[in-house]
Amino acid sequence: MTQHLFSRARARTRWCLVSVCLLFSGLAQAAGLASGDGLERLPDDTRPLHYLISAQPNKDNTGFTAKASLRFEVLKPTAQVVVNSRDLKIGKAQLKNGAVAKVSGDPARHRTLFSFDKPLPLGQYELNVEYTGLITENIEGVFRVDQQSPDGKRQQMLFTHLCCIGTARKFAPIWDQPDLKAVFELELIIPAGLDAVANTPVAKRETLPTGESKLRFEPSPRMSSYLLFFAVGKFDKVETQLGATKLGVYTQPGKGEQGRFALQATADSVKLYNDYFGIDYPLPKLDSIAFPGAGGFGAMENWGAIFYFEPYLLVNPQLATQRDRQQVYVVVAHEVAHQWFGNLVTMKWWDDLWLNEGFATWMASKATDRYKPEWNVWRMDAESREQAMSQDARDFTHPIVRPVRTYEEAELSFDSITYEKGNQVIRMIEAYVGEDAFRTAIRAHVKKHAYGNAVTEDLWKELEMASPFPVAAIARDFTVQEGVPLIDVISSKCVGGKTTVAVRQGRFGLDAKSKQPKEWRVPVTATVVGTNKIARQVVRGAAPSEISLEGCGPVKVNLGEAGYYRTRYDAASFAQLEKNFARLPAQDQLGLLNDGYNLAEGGFTEFPGYLNLALKVPANADPVLWLHLTRALGTLDKLYRGRAEHEQLRAFARWKLSGALRELGWVERDGESANASIARAEVVELLASLRDSATQKEALRRFQGATTDPALISGGMHQAIVNAVGMAADAKTLDDVLARAAKSTDSAQSQIYLMAAARVQDPVLATRMLDLTLTDAVPAPLVGNMVREIAQSHPALTFDYVTSKYETLAPRLESFTRTSVAQQVAGNSVDVTLLPRLEKFVAEKVGDAGRETLNRARSTMTFSDEVRRERLPEVDGWLREHASAWKVQQ
Repeated sequence: MTQHLFSRARARTRWCLVSVCLLFSGLAQAAGLASGDGLERLPDDTRPLHYLISAQPNKDNTGFTAKASLRFEVLKPTAQVVVNSRDLKIGKAQLKNGAVAKVSGDPARHRTLFSFDKPLPLGQYELNVEYTGLITENIEGVFRVDQQSPDGKRQQMLFTHLCCIGTARKFAPIWDQPDLKAVFELELIIPAGLDAVANTPVAKRETLPTGESKLRFEPSPRMSSYLLFFAVGKFDKVETQLGATKLGVYTQPGKGEQGRFALQATADSVKLYNDYFGIDYPLPKLDSIAFPGAGGFGAMENWGAIFYFEPYLLVNPQLATQRDRQQVYVVVAHEVAHQWFGNLVTMKWWDDLWLNEGFATWMASKATDRYKPEWNVWRMDAESREQAMSQDARDFTHPIVRPVRTYEEAELSFDSITYEKGNQVIRMIEAYVGEDAFRTAIRAHVKKHAYGNAVTEDLWKELEMASPFPVAAIARDFTVQEGVPLIDVISSKCVGGKTTVAVRQGRFGLDAKSKQPKEWRVPVTATVVGTNKIARQVVRGAAPSEISLEGCGPVKVNLGEAGYYRTRYDAASFAQLEKNFARLPAQDQLGLLNDGYNLAEGGFTEFPGYLNLALKVPANADPVLWLHLTRALGTLDKLYRGRAEHEQLRAFARWKLSGALRELGWVERDGESANASIARAEVVELLASLRDSATQKEALRRFQGATTDPALISGGMHQAIVNAVGMAADAKTLDDVLARAAKSTDSAQSQIYLMAAARVQDPVLATRMLDLTLTDAVPAPLVGNMVREIAQSHPALTFDYVTSKYETLAPRLESFTRTSVAQQVAGNSVDVTLLPRLEKFVAEKVGDAGRETLNRARSTMTFSDEVRRERLPEVDGWLREHASAWKVQQ
């Protein structure tokens, strides 16, 4: 499953997505469970074998009636069969042999108990159950959505979202654990004129005397309950055939052709993965289904029927940016990878979630690099690496693999550590052992555990057998303990044409807890700049060790930034690298900048060193360097809020970025890279947020002029220009943007306008936008995104609004946002005096379910305050020293 971050381009710390299942604290509260409650496994006396579920929505789509035939095996004699259920009303339950079950419930634990007069002996049984369930507007279980069709009529569509814990049980009484796999057969009775799609193809379709359609779907493979899916509605479809597999994209009517790009991405991914995993995709079809609009996550990997929100599947040629195309491709590749890593082989329990998500994230980058090499995906992916390291250097981090016993612990696992750190560690290990050996291990692992479950150690065993040298210990170091290694370059000297580099291993951390010493076996790479000789050595512990390199000159450590560690250079080595910055490959330039900023922010080095490097980034630099600078300068701009020197920082940022914009221009050029288009858009957005008057005026000119001259606002710049207009909007301009949102019949276009309007800088207009989130003018799935976007510029104002209007706002939020929205909003603030109010609100309104997001907000705000007090004075001094370059009046 993929979930995107709700960050804006000017302070982006992520390329496209963060793969997350759901925030468990929100699920726990929505389920009526406190986050500290035990994440209980079902009794081990039974296990499911086969489900046959027949369901029919009622006429107003507020509920459904269903019958389920549950075939199961008794492993230990028992008089009570315990399954999971939630918000279901269970009626009659009877074994196929005639024994009637007494039905009782344990709602707090999401359990239904089927009791019998006598213990059931060992063997297989079939239990037939009649029940009813709910259909809601919340994106969990079975839910509905109203959508305007191209002819202006309203239509209702039904979808399911059964991932991950506590949700599949809203559809049927079920053994709802990842390790309790079974075969699913689904039957749906739906209104005439509608169609349905599910995990498997339709086996039989008939028209009932009532005129309704009855669809019976083919049996699924043996799979985990959370992968079950169906959708009902009117659809457009585009499809293709890849070998024995039929690939399709389902959309709302009128948008079918917007799925062509994703269809090709799906075909590319399946073709690559068939070969890479050594097992062909096992189902006869793989469909992708687009949900109108956007929500709190990106997609869900249901086997054979992947669910996507539209922005992560559809490409509208008139609106889509290059980032949109890259996002669609990567998300599709991620979800398709899950069909093997996650669906075919599933983690045994939630503590090994990274076996699903980390590998899918890594495979997505690998597939994208194979078919879209011009995108330089590994360079772009550096933003994801930075986000993982940012969390991993804080006290709220956790190991990639950790015991999950409670909902609270589960929540901690569903974040960038599991997904992005997992991705980066896999990349590092593959680089260390070699692609061939790594693929051999993956193939053996998938073959051995196909249609079953696995734990991390299963993979390490295969890797150790396939690797030419020991690697399991390295893998364990990076997966069973938290934190970011720091490689210190102590010194380097050249004698007789060979350079000897002295290094040692420490730890990079941003608070007291994360600075506690730890040891990792770190596979370090190093080279002398200008040579093609690479040295590899495992470095462990604080005792210095030496690496011998061919040649003399500046030394670069962590080539291509493939290693998950930061590098700090001694003064002499750093001076040589700074002098030779232009000679470094773009990936290594980016690594030097990323480490430079973060080491300075964390107090490991001083900011002037990083800022001197930033000065060396030329206007025609690789676009990824400008993407880094927009993020870094955007972060500094946020940290400078309320300081007297804020305008001085903004003057420098405007001067530096204006040079890039002059080089990039406002219009996409023939033959330019996709990443140049992305950099142009983000530079324009950051300049607008920095109140650069020239940028704001040009954006408004193009926005208004495009009504008569569409060439003024191309698809690649459409979002950036609309966003820039939103940032600078006065009341009249805001009215224009909102009118366009209301007028648009395209949900994607309407969303662009609404999210741009949420970027207003004027606090009065920001309050107006917050008021709008409480109305039907903003679709419910978009409300959380808009509130977070407004908070980017107005954290205190938004916090006051959210806390004062919480009872009204909360019902419009998805369950997993409801318990975290105040913490996310406050986390944007650099004012730590807001913390006591946040803590009081969480205690009174959210409770334990918000504890971990509160800890994260507290850590973020406290660290920001530390940087403002202890690091920004270094930046102040540097800005004064260099002010003449951008003509600041002193």
